[in-house]
Amino acid sequence: MAERALSGRIALVTGGVSGIGLATAVALGRAGAQLALVDLDPTRVAQTAERLSRELGVRVDGEACDVADPDACASAHARLSARLGPITILVNCAGINAQELKPLHEQPFSHFERMMAIHVAGSARMAALCIPAMRALGFGRIVNIASIMGLQALPWRVGYTTAKHAIVGLTRALALENARFGITVNAVAPGYVLTPVLEERLRLGILDYARYAERTPVGRWGRPDEIARVICFLCEPASAFITGAVWTVDGGWTIRGDPGDDLGPSPCDRGETSA
Repeated sequence: MAERALSGRIALVTGGVSGIGLATAVALGRAGAQLALVDLDPTRVAQTAERLSRELGVRVDGEACDVADPDACASAHARLSARLGPITILVNCAGINAQELKPLHEQPFSHFERMMAIHVAGSARMAALCIPAMRALGFGRIVNIASIMGLQALPWRVGYTTAKHAIVGLTRALALENARFGITVNAVAPGYVLTPVLEERLRLGILDYARYAERTPVGRWGRPDEIARVICFLCEPASAFITGAVWTVDGGWTIRGDPGDDLGPSPCDRGETSA
């Protein structure tokens, strides 16, 4: 990545106060972009913006926003654009993990709907808000966060898998619509990454680190900064000939072909105590 390659650009990162979103904000800031952070908790947004501004030496602003709420998205985008200027980089990191590892028919259907509202509608909505300014300026970068579950499938994760497959379709369709306007649209598909959410699941025994590390060819889980560096490259001018692509950053998980060593979650995954 070229040093300070994004100087003068305004980058909006949803889900920007933790995990991959926070790591991405740091990478973009180090590349010189001014940052607009969007996340749920207003206190964490304000604290993160202040800290990153001090540490990175770039302007950082933020708004509390649930990306599943159309009015909240429109208001957050309008306020951030008014304060920072036109947003020409959008990274859709906001998301949630599977709320229950159960078959679809055993879950409240509201869980499935919430997955769609945050991952799919939220990403599409933020893109729709940002694209007009990108077209007007002849430059835009949109990166959506898919997943290895957007390329493969496992049971007990129907909502998450469906949403991440939809992100891939959204990415490809938007790429075609906007390719002639200097706008690229790509997706990054992480494997298992040590984000705070998954670290908490490991602590509670809901996930088994060793089981998934063993199944990953490189023998470990990823780090948020490893995903962020790929995202940052896709936001730089040097990536102008890359669009509609899905970049897997998964330690080789998907090249094994099978989505997992069995058809479902382990006893730990189901919330049961390991033997």
